[in-house]
Amino acid sequence: MVVPLLLVSLGVRLGMYIESRRPAPSPDQAPAVQAAPAPKPESPQAPRAAAAPVCEMSGAFQNNIYPSLLLSFGVSYPEYARCLTVSLRDLPRSGSIQLRIDSALFLQPLQVSFNAPSGAATLNPELPWNYDALRRTMQVGPQSFVATLLVDGKQQAQAALVCTVHSVNEAVTRIFTPSTGQWLDTTYCFAAFVNEDHPWISTLLQEAVAGGSVHSFSGYQYGPQSTAQQVQAIWDALAARGLSYVNVATDSGTSSLVSTQYVRFLDQSVHDQGANCVDASVLFASILRRIGLRPVLLFRPGHCFTGFYDAAEGGRIVAFETTYLGMASFASATAEGARELQITLPYLGSPQYAVVDIAVCRQQGISPIPYQPAEHD
Repeated sequence: MVVPLLLVSLGVRLGMYIESRRPAPSPDQAPAVQAAPAPKPESPQAPRAAAAPVCEMSGAFQNNIYPSLLLSFGVSYPEYARCLTVSLRDLPRSGSIQLRIDSALFLQPLQVSFNAPSGAATLNPELPWNYDALRRTMQVGPQSFVATLLVDGKQQAQAALVCTVHSVNEAVTRIFTPSTGQWLDTTYCFAAFVNEDHPWISTLLQEAVAGGSVHSFSGYQYGPQSTAQQVQAIWDALAARGLSYVNVATDSGTSSLVSTQYVRFLDQSVHDQGANCVDASVLFASILRRIGLRPVLLFRPGHCFTGFYDAAEGGRIVAFETTYLGMASFASATAEGARELQITLPYLGSPQYAVVDIAVCRQQGISPIPYQPAEHD
């Protein structure tokens, strides 16, 4: 047991000696201890820049404008005159905010002040239309509208829109309503083309009296027989002028939401010496209303004819086929009109069947499109 203990003791002493003789490590050889980087002080976050205001503009009926609607309904039904919608967003929460819309079809630029505490607004303002310019629109063409957003008098956003402005001769017959998926019958728009105040009617009435079949026009004053004689005198006077039926009916067809038909004004039919079924019906209705009768326009699919009540308070409709003008007698026209009326009456209320009472339309605010002298006058 002594020998192992001596060996252990000797090994311990030898290890201590070797360790004492090993050189101490230099500072360069000491392991580096990297201190954790001190956290950087948080800098205050910069305020986010406000989004620039945005201005967008759209037009009714797929950016189509129909002067006949504005001229006949614009005063009594202002909603027809609000053809433009302007959408604004990212508006400032304070300051004086104004919208300006410019167009060559306006009497003056529209300027509207408004508040937008939510930062957004949608405006559908009544527009200052130049009705004389609308009445002179005889061909389809483009028209620009420019909307400008002003904040404290400075321009902040702008949008331009080009709309198709239709001829004033286009009568709107049907309007599609996307919210219901149904077509709205607007055949009463034809009442706007009936113009009992047209100055040319006086000339025609003088020619009718000169024909000798009547001595004056007194409306319903002397009963149904006298009334029928007055209408026949007008028929004969128009036929003597060479006015006849022409089978022409067109529409521009630029919007899938609106159906239209081209209608001649009274003086255009007289100048052209031709009229289709609608043109002639509008012409006769204008003259009958001028002499104190109560005319109606009658519609069935693809056709229009006219008539009048046989008494001032209403009663029986006496219809006649205007396409017979220049080709047959008034007696033949009334016989055909009676047949057409029997076909039409059972379907009133169905699509494209209608009776448009001009007197009722006037009471509802549908006024005649004003007469505009043409070069040929």
